[in-house]
Amino acid sequence: MNAVEVRAAGDARCGSCTERLYLTASIPVPQSRRSRVVQLCPGCDAGRPEAQGLLAYFAEHQQVRPEDMQRVSDLVGRWLEAATRPDPQENSLAADVAAWWSGRG
Repeated sequence: MNAVEVRAAGDARCGSCTERLYLTASIPVPQSRRSRVVQLCPGCDAGRPEAQGLLAYFAEHQQVRPEDMQRVSDLVGRWLEAATRPDPQENSLAADVAAWWSGRG
């Protein structure tokens, strides 16, 4: 899998808050054959600025209308860009582990 796959979530529910999800996206993990799945949840993502446009759109519309394709595509792009941004906490954890490991000798 080389590309991001975005799909309507159907009747899928959020594992954290049980709200009905709007979208799921399968994102390839760099230098791996695996992918990770991110979800657009109206409950859990309500405070995320990059999700606001999509949340508002899907609160009004059950599916993407043909005339809104470009707008929704742009909103999905912003959401995915934020979802694929490296997590600074993950990087600091990796650095902490590397420092601990190198200090063992």
